[in-house]
Amino acid sequence: MIALPPLTPDLLDQLGTELGGCDFTGANQQAFLSSVDSCDVQAAPGHGKTTLLVAKLALLSRCWDSRAQGVCVISHTNAAREEVEKKLAHHPAACAFLSYPHFIGTVTAFLDRYIALPYLRDLGWSVHRIDDEVFAAAAGSRWRSKQALVGYAQMNNGANRRAVELEFVPKLALVRTFVCDAGIAPQRLAIRHRHRQPGPNSASGAALEELKAELVNDGYYRFCDLTALAVQALEKCPAVVERIRRRFPLVLLDEAQDTNGEQLALLNRLFAADVAYQRLGDQNQTLYEDEDLTPDDYWRAGDGVIPLNESRRFGTNIAGFASRLTVRAQQQIAGLPDVPSRRTLILFCPDTIGAVLPAYVAEVRNHWGDAVNTGIDIRAVASRHNPTTDNTGEWPKTLVEYCPNYRSGRGRQSRPDTLCTTLRQAALLHQALSSPAEVAELFTAGIAGLLRRQIWRNAFGQAADGRNLWRILAAHEDRLALKVRRLLRDRIAVGNAPWSADSWNAFRDELTVMLGIYGALTDAATTYLEFVAAGAADHDGPAAQPSKTLFEHDGVTVRLGSIHSVKGKTVDGLLVVETEVWRGQALANRAMDLATVLPHALGLEDRDFSANIAQLAAATNIFVAATRPRQLLACAVRKAAVTDDLVEAARAQGWQVCDLTAAPAVGQSAPEGDGS
Repeated sequence: MIALPPLTPDLLDQLGTELGGCDFTGANQQAFLSSVDSCDVQAAPGHGKTTLLVAKLALLSRCWDSRAQGVCVISHTNAAREEVEKKLAHHPAACAFLSYPHFIGTVTAFLDRYIALPYLRDLGWSVHRIDDEVFAAAAGSRWRSKQALVGYAQMNNGANRRAVELEFVPKLALVRTFVCDAGIAPQRLAIRHRHRQPGPNSASGAALEELKAELVNDGYYRFCDLTALAVQALEKCPAVVERIRRRFPLVLLDEAQDTNGEQLALLNRLFAADVAYQRLGDQNQTLYEDEDLTPDDYWRAGDGVIPLNESRRFGTNIAGFASRLTVRAQQQIAGLPDVPSRRTLILFCPDTIGAVLPAYVAEVRNHWGDAVNTGIDIRAVASRHNPTTDNTGEWPKTLVEYCPNYRSGRGRQSRPDTLCTTLRQAALLHQALSSPAEVAELFTAGIAGLLRRQIWRNAFGQAADGRNLWRILAAHEDRLALKVRRLLRDRIAVGNAPWSADSWNAFRDELTVMLGIYGALTDAATTYLEFVAAGAADHDGPAAQPSKTLFEHDGVTVRLGSIHSVKGKTVDGLLVVETEVWRGQALANRAMDLATVLPHALGLEDRDFSANIAQLAAATNIFVAATRPRQLLACAVRKAAVTDDLVEAARAQGWQVCDLTAAPAVGQSAPEGDGS
């Protein structure tokens, strides 16, 4: 039985003070804080859901005394996990939830740690990398060894080759009903059947299952494979369910809208009974979608949902606009009264698209004046941001059309199963000020991959892997682990080795000498250590810029990125530029986001977005973007895609209208509108 102290006014004041001056006196906030039963929470953007979750842990810290049972806090992303951990670390009592017997981590980490990896070890399978891109690269390099697949790819005058290379081989996924005897390396493994994929009774289908088994035997997995392993583990070992329920009587699922499909079904099964299973999220921010899933495969708040409608991020004007975009779960968001805000509609044409970002900077200047230099966070985002070679359909396609120099640095990597590409990604994360844990994880995976290919053993015959790498190196030779870490820091994190062939070769030689394998490399290790030229052409010279995500104009710095990149963040000003939402080759699976959404958002029509996957994604994207800024929200849309009625509706609702197709000066706003 979970015990909680009574929520007296004094205790609520204490909680608010402990969490930095927050107010937890709302009736719905108290309903969640005091709940010891399963429940769902639908939280408006900017309400402070994560802070409320931490407040519940702070409340529990006053009476939680078990050393064997803990609270399980599950999030979808590492960013959400880190936010919870950061807030807990500053609380003198609730920081106890950062250690045993409690768990705080992603849904993937939870399922892997407590179910999938133990089951995988029972099967006798090894683990090298759990990564979709690395798996795809490894599979792509091997499928031609299967004559049946080569023959299938050549059929229909080679028309099948695209499906083999882009759909079947890179996306080989275990099904939960796969059959394998423990301790025996599998020769074939049942895989998920994709559209038009050869069945297991055909020669090419059997070859796909053989290829999957070979990759598993070498330790390569897709993320979804671990979910399939976890599902099968529960089928074969039902006692695991009871064991986990005893360990975690209270489970808090944060960002519930982003956990879907088999993962969500697995969590719901685990915690369907005998556990207080409390799910917090916002259905309207469901960005992580899978084309193979149905609407029933996503989280939906159940009966008796606790609504948190108030936003502490933005004012009533932005709240009213965002409320029209709650198309997945209607919610009237209440904004902060008397908060200064500015909303701007920027109209452009092909000849003036390059003036959109300068016009946005002018709006920033108009709103903040000289205060713009005091460290405010200004962003510009798009539904689709990385370059694309697809020229079909409507324009503009991506953020690159607005800023040709933009590069996220996080697009698909060439040859991801090489040390160079792995460390290049680590360097990008370091430059983007990502979590040190993410950078360290890539460093560890990269060096462990090298030692694996070298069939390296220490003096005691021990092999190094991702779990024991640094301990094994430290025991092998005095200060070896420290030397390798320093080399990675100096040559990779703050150096130029991932981007320059000469620098890379010097790093490679120094690393192999340090590890005692110089001049005696296996063929696999030699290939793994090759420099990857693709992706480095733009980074020659001493001051490499692997990613270009900043736009600077008139003394203002604008950070560029995808809408996904700002999810969960609060910024001061944000511009949404119109781009295509792409959910497939068919025209029905594409939509221009702002042109699709603005007529509904400004009240000119009432559209059912659920009827079209691309249009629903467009509405969701714009909702997420529109609810990030505190004060300034701008939308840039093609003038040819909007009607005079829409422009007049925007003006009537207080939007500034900046028409770049007719304005005498770039970025000069029209005088209409009160700017409220």
